[in-house]
Amino acid sequence: MLAVLMYHDVVHGGGKYANDPEVLRAHLEYVRRNHPVVLPGDPLTSGELSACLTFDDAHVGFFHFVYPMLREMGLRAMVAVSTNFILEDTAVPMEQRLGTSSRNGREGAHFQDTACFCTWKELREMQAGGVVEVACHSAGHVDLTRSGIDLEREIHGAGRKIAEHLETFPQTFVFPLGRVNPSVARVTKRFYPYCMRIGGALNRGWRNPGGLIYRLQGDGLQDERGPLRDLWKPRLRYYWNTLRLR
Repeated sequence: MLAVLMYHDVVHGGGKYANDPEVLRAHLEYVRRNHPVVLPGDPLTSGELSACLTFDDAHVGFFHFVYPMLREMGLRAMVAVSTNFILEDTAVPMEQRLGTSSRNGREGAHFQDTACFCTWKELREMQAGGVVEVACHSAGHVDLTRSGIDLEREIHGAGRKIAEHLETFPQTFVFPLGRVNPSVARVTKRFYPYCMRIGGALNRGWRNPGGLIYRLQGDGLQDERGPLRDLWKPRLRYYWNTLRLR
């Protein structure tokens, strides 16, 4: 079985869509001790619950806080990028970058002044470090199910933009806002072998019925276990025994 965990920002004190760095550190240590940690497409360990760590939006807190933790613990994680908001490089001081809400940073051209998302230079460094895989999170972080959306640009065009900067077309697409419908899913599956949405469910593997991978909420952690707390164990046994009989 596979649990894909979804996180967003990392800020001191945490928040609804963020985690405090020290709480996140304890959580990652817990995951490392108790679960095989994988990236999309990696083999899963038979009879165990594997965990995949995913961070949406490429907040600069990922580079500043999470990337050093991953290197220290020998873990790997995926970061999902919305290409419209990524600068090549920046001279804005890190303290100032960390102090800007990434959600506010998407408004207008504000992100160019605050650099509150990772830069392409930082993404290249993390990719080269071997512990971070970059996924596509669309171009403009919009609801792809709305009418009038240019799906080719938002889905395939954003992937091409990532490939231009990182020399690798991403293998995973993360639906912005977690929203997807059958037509959006069909377009996405043409270009990406792995497609991720929001949903409180475990996965039987990387190839679920319907082709979508569900992710558990990992923001606002209250303890080291987070969404992998004991209440999942009975559910895991149920899923495991049910699927084994099919």
